[in-house]
Amino acid sequence: SPRADSSSMKEMARGPTDIEEQVLGNREYARGKKLEQALEQEQPAAAGGAPAAISNQVKWAVLAFLIFQNSGASLLMRESRSAGQLNSQTAVIMQEAIKGVLCVGLLLRSGGLKALQESLTLSSEAIKTSVPALLYLFQNNMQYVAVAYLDASTYAILYQLKILTAALMSVLILNKSLSLMQWGALVLLTVGASVVIVSQMSSGGTSTAQDGGSIIYGVVAVLMACLASGLAGVYFEKLLKGSTMSLWARNLQLAVYSLLVGFGSLYQSSGVDAVGQDFLKGYNGFVWASIINNALGGLLIAIVIKHADTIVKNFSTTLSIVVTTAASTMMYGTPVNGMSILGTALVIYAVFLYGGMTGYSTVGGLLGRK
Repeated sequence: SPRADSSSMKEMARGPTDIEEQVLGNREYARGKKLEQALEQEQPAAAGGAPAAISNQVKWAVLAFLIFQNSGASLLMRESRSAGQLNSQTAVIMQEAIKGVLCVGLLLRSGGLKALQESLTLSSEAIKTSVPALLYLFQNNMQYVAVAYLDASTYAILYQLKILTAALMSVLILNKSLSLMQWGALVLLTVGASVVIVSQMSSGGTSTAQDGGSIIYGVVAVLMACLASGLAGVYFEKLLKGSTMSLWARNLQLAVYSLLVGFGSLYQSSGVDAVGQDFLKGYNGFVWASIINNALGGLLIAIVIKHADTIVKNFSTTLSIVVTTAASTMMYGTPVNGMSILGTALVIYAVFLYGGMTGYSTVGGLLGRK
């Protein structure tokens, strides 16, 4: 990486760690990084090979974008579940279809028809891809189940537990090591999430979805989604490091497996009409916005993240939780009490602590101060 004058630029040049890549969106992040590298190879380097300085205006614009995307993921999924006749399985299938089309285009652009044919050829490597595909499909479905039982702010806070599962899976499967501060952050994250759960259960939560399920179902769904996310991310990382197959080919295989299993599951659970005339039943603007945001969000984040550093990324996570909580309170009447505020604060602090950022230096880095 080119040298930079300040520590924040060094952090940005280093880029996210493997665990952070899983937290930012697993395979969607990897897609974006691959596209980013391809674009950088096609563009001539600046004079002397030094990167252009990132202005505070650009940094704030990136921060605003990340907040909008992170908050939108929770709020849009919650709002789309309010569409009474929507089958969330079809939304997950549409997400995978969009990702698959994107991968086809990028494969054709990089390697032509030959690359596309090789990626669709059944082989032992292609079969290995079925494991993370099923895990990701399960994760996506669990996210929609969770927002049916939880308000948007509670979901956004609890979903930060994906940091915990990604870290634990990396330690157990990839034999990675964490610092004492990072282990402390994971404990704090768990405590904060637990406080939020207790606060919601003690206050009775908010109005649930149409089936009137209890909050505990939503909590279980979030935990299962986080577990699937961590396991799938680690497994997919091992596949990428242990094979010469291109990243786009892997992601196309993931999409194909997800579509096959998704359509099969939809047909088995809802019948032939669900895969035919009723497939788009209940769709509205919020549903389409949620699908597009979930399908392309990780890719867009990975492309713009080069204009920011880890401080901006963590601030965006923090502020998106605040924005989601405020919007959820105004839109759905989500109750806010002392315990929920305490739990949210612990989760936010744990995010910064895990990244090794505390104190004045963190705020100074966001403001562009040395």
